Amino acid sequence: MDKKQRIIITMLELVVKQGVHATPMSQVAKEANVAVGTIYHYFENKNQIIEELYMMIVQDYGVVLMANLPEKDFKAQFETMWLNLYNYFVGNPLAFQFVEYVAAPPIISKDVVMQSVPLIANIRDFFLNGILEKHLRNVPVRMILQMTFGTVVSAVRLKIREELEMTKEQIDLALEMSWDSIKNKN
Repeated sequence: MDKKQRIIITMLELVVKQGVHATPMSQVAKEANVAVGTIYHYFENKNQIIEELYMMIVQDYGVVLMANLPEKDFKAQFETMWLNLYNYFVGNPLAFQFVEYVAAPPIISKDVVMQSVPLIANIRDFFLNGILEKHLRNVPVRMILQMTFGTVVSAVRLKIREELEMTKEQIDLALEMSWDSIKNKN
């Protein structure tokens, strides 16, 4: 792992554990085994590292969510996407916690959020097509995205916090509830 990667991973770990404001650059340098000046060689400030982390995780979404989608059946594609995100977060708890606590305004600026949109345009387009093809309710796509990903986040929270085991049956129930909230009822 190169120095820049060590800095990024160390920042992720520390920010999730301590919070953004309680993570000084000196600690990042020490734990990444680099000089503070090395950090500033790669990044202007702490916020730039946080923003790069955010963009990396969003880019992962764009790839992970769309992996191994069945060819035709829209509902099966939705289910695969939902499970892909659930499994990504359960398998990457630091990314999940980062998204939970850091990857939102005011820490991540609206400008950075807007810069990330092209990285997940394929996901937005999937849901827009679902509305146009009448698989999904005719509501703003932002609402559908929020309802869908909100159920994934809730299911992951239950698992990570050990509030529910999240057996296959429980995951299937959460997925069914998510689908029921957005599917076209006609």
